[in-house]
Amino acid sequence: MPNRNKFALVVAGGEIGMTYSSKKNGHTPELTAEEMLSWLPEGMSENVHLVDWSHQASSHYTIRMTSDLVGILSKLVVDGVQGIVVTCGTDTMEEMAYLTDLTWAYPQPIIFTGTNSPSDVVGSDAIANLQNAMYAATSQGTWGMGVLVCLQDQLLAASEISQGVNYRKNGFLAFDRGPVGEIIRDGITIRRIPKRGKILEGIVPARNVEIIYSSLGGGERLISSLASSNELPDGVVLAAFGNGNVFPAWIPYIKALIKSEVPILLSSRCPYGKVMGMFGFEGAANRLFEIGVMNAGDLTPLKARLKLSVGLGAGLSGQDLQKYILDS
Repeated sequence: MPNRNKFALVVAGGEIGMTYSSKKNGHTPELTAEEMLSWLPEGMSENVHLVDWSHQASSHYTIRMTSDLVGILSKLVVDGVQGIVVTCGTDTMEEMAYLTDLTWAYPQPIIFTGTNSPSDVVGSDAIANLQNAMYAATSQGTWGMGVLVCLQDQLLAASEISQGVNYRKNGFLAFDRGPVGEIIRDGITIRRIPKRGKILEGIVPARNVEIIYSSLGGGERLISSLASSNELPDGVVLAAFGNGNVFPAWIPYIKALIKSEVPILLSSRCPYGKVMGMFGFEGAANRLFEIGVMNAGDLTPLKARLKLSVGLGAGLSGQDLQKYILDS
């Protein structure tokens, strides 16, 4: 175990590694991994194994790339690393962290961090976020908590976090659940242990899972094109109105997809929504369940997509897949 009792910093791109470029008229990945490592206190950085994985914007990543990242993180732990910080962009941080959490069976903590303000912007929290994330990764208190996100002196569970605002430092939240912990100076205070569902480690998630988003009278062309495609998706998530209701014109295409054995998962488009079978009209959740659509419960459409992808990658189907989706 070459990295026994060490910690790791995995650089995976994003705003935290960007500075302003006058040639490109915007912030671009300019900072090296070594420069970011230098932000850590001297006594801490000496015990950190640096992995310079990627400097891309997180909007460039895919499910497959994130799955590859999880493989790298797993190998680090097998080699003896006791905790890992991953820096990445905020665009897809909630998805990357959640996908990692769904497949992370080790007790060693994974802490994702980043910033909405690159380090050369006045008032940036980039350095503080990285330092706090490493405090969390090196704390025994975060062991067994799964994947966490560290921003603005708070620790948030990957299974609960959503990006609510794209331009504020406190743009991530866990709705009415709040943080699972806080960094007070250089100490970690754990408030609660997040609940985690079944972990499916070592699998390759399905890549071709799509979301169809409900809007006033919209979406029919999108779902019809999916249903008539020569290359059918691995699965589809419906981001439905309210309790789980969709535009009635969608129904023939939903039936066609189900007939073609494409799993369909029903979620609510509400930021803090929950699918509930209350109504009997055409397009309502109860009617969708009758034709074989599955229930995503209180998962957001983004999280439902990733959990469906992992379940399909594990070979789950039917009631086994439904049970896994609702196990949270």
